[in-house]
Amino acid sequence: MMKKTLIAAALATVSLPSLAEVSGNVALTTDYRFRGWSQTTSDPAVQGGLDYTHESGFYVGTWGSNVEFAGSLELDYYAGFANDINDNFAYDVGFIYYDYPGGNLGGGVDPEFWEIYGGLSGDLGPVSLSGTVSYSDDYFGETGTAFYYDLGASYGLPYDISLNAHFGYQTIDDGSIKDDGFFSSDEDSYKDWSIGISKSMWELDFDLSYIDTNLSDSDCFGNNVCDSTVVFTVGKSL
Repeated sequence: MMKKTLIAAALATVSLPSLAEVSGNVALTTDYRFRGWSQTTSDPAVQGGLDYTHESGFYVGTWGSNVEFAGSLELDYYAGFANDINDNFAYDVGFIYYDYPGGNLGGGVDPEFWEIYGGLSGDLGPVSLSGTVSYSDDYFGETGTAFYYDLGASYGLPYDISLNAHFGYQTIDDGSIKDDGFFSSDEDSYKDWSIGISKSMWELDFDLSYIDTNLSDSDCFGNNVCDSTVVFTVGKSL
């Protein structure tokens, strides 16, 4: 965990050849939503990441955010390859590990999990499209095999504003935590979606999005972490 972070930080302090690049990002958001679920019980989050990208298409990075479960911090570590297929299409394949340092879900259940993912993206005139499939053999809370299907679209509007839409579908075996499963109901899959606008100005990136799922409070342990919401995010690339 710490080793990868320190390596990336060290790379940012040295002079790199033109075939490599180190970049970072920071953001403030009114609610950290992951696949439709609030990770901060609808409270704000401070987030940031660091990435190293090579000319070959190889990349490695880390990203973090405060959360309000399984401890107070999420740290993600990832690596993969992303390259153009042709002038209009590109691919991205990789591995990501979700870590919650010092966190636990009780009963000896670890929250940490990993996923592998593969995706395609393309520019079709004024519309950009993307699709990604992610797989874990043991999802969050030891809940078993899981797939996540992610479709996205972005359309350019006047004044350099982008209209963005997303649809996701998550399947989960629904084991452990601890033996009551991922959901507090009999669900073993759900859908999430969002629509919003984004714009870059003053060297900042702004996003305003409506986010929702098809889950009820009874599916989500009797609280509103899956309810519809509007999220505002401001970020900056470093």
